[in-house]
Amino acid sequence: HDDLTADVVFFLHFARQAGGRVLEVGCGSGRVLLPLAEAGVDITGVDSSPAMLARARAKLGDRVLLVDGDMRTVTLPERYALIIISINTFMHLLTTTDQLDALVNLARHQAPGGRLIIDLPAGDELFHQDPDARFTLEQTLLDPMTNHSVMKLVASRIDWAKQCQDITYVYDEIMEDGDVRRTVVPMVLRYVFRYELTLLLEKAGYHLQALYSDYDLSRYGDGGPRMIAVAQLHAEHQVER
Repeated sequence: HDDLTADVVFFLHFARQAGGRVLEVGCGSGRVLLPLAEAGVDITGVDSSPAMLARARAKLGDRVLLVDGDMRTVTLPERYALIIISINTFMHLLTTTDQLDALVNLARHQAPGGRLIIDLPAGDELFHQDPDARFTLEQTLLDPMTNHSVMKLVASRIDWAKQCQDITYVYDEIMEDGDVRRTVVPMVLRYVFRYELTLLLEKAGYHLQALYSDYDLSRYGDGGPRMIAVAQLHAEHQVER
């Protein structure tokens, strides 16, 4: 997602409104974290991938606290005015139990009056998937570390009963001698729909404040590609820690 910057502007807008500490859950290699830190945001990152965190540390140094942890169970010493779950990260939670465990745990880390933002694809994206699970060339990349060309192919299949998308990414790296080194990455994502998300948030103690269809703050339902929820924790659900 290196070429995606619109969500960074979106999150920076809400971080400045929050006026306090920010937590990004599933921060990965720091695509969102780095520009927010450079803009002066007091931000912490959590991710369950040590390899991704190592890449983030190489970019960020000691400017940002990075924590190896699972959003369902991680315990942090601070509370946050804004918690961000950026592009599609919430979809890695594959059961309702996992989703609710994560939201309840994040509520424990929310400062009074704080907000939670979850960025998901619009529900109708499911209907635009190729039902035949054929591989298509999504993009051709240049690996900056090796200067090798990398062809990225993707195939996916929808399990409607489970609301899951089984995805296989294939990365073909073209070596100097013309040989191809192939890396296969399987992945499962679970789709969440509007009222399902609203109910999950309510059960975790949040109130849905706004729902957007894109990073320009377009109202959800206008046909945009995203479903971005902005929720606030009810005061009575503020947990003492």
